[in-house]
Amino acid sequence: MNITLKDVPEELHSRLKHAADQSGRSLNKFILVELEQAFSPRLSSRPALIKRIRSRRDRMEPFVTDSSLRNAIEQGRE
Repeated sequence: MNITLKDVPEELHSRLKHAADQSGRSLNKFILVELEQAFSPRLSSRPALIKRIRSRRDRMEPFVTDSSLRNAIEQGRE
C-alpha cells in the first residue's frame, strides 16, 4: 500500500530526514518504524510498570498533606 503525505512543513521534513539519517534508515523506513511504535501496545514487565508508577507519583503534588489532614480532623472535632 502506498500513502502520500502532502503539505509536510519544511521544518518537520528536515527534522524527520535528520533523525532518519542518524538512525541509518531511509526516510520512508524511519517513518514506518516510528508509526509502528506509536500505535503498538506497550508491554511492560511488572517491575518496570511499578517503577514508572512510582516515578510519576513522586513527581505529583500530594492531594492530601499531613497538615491538611490534621486540619480536617481538628475541624471535625469542633
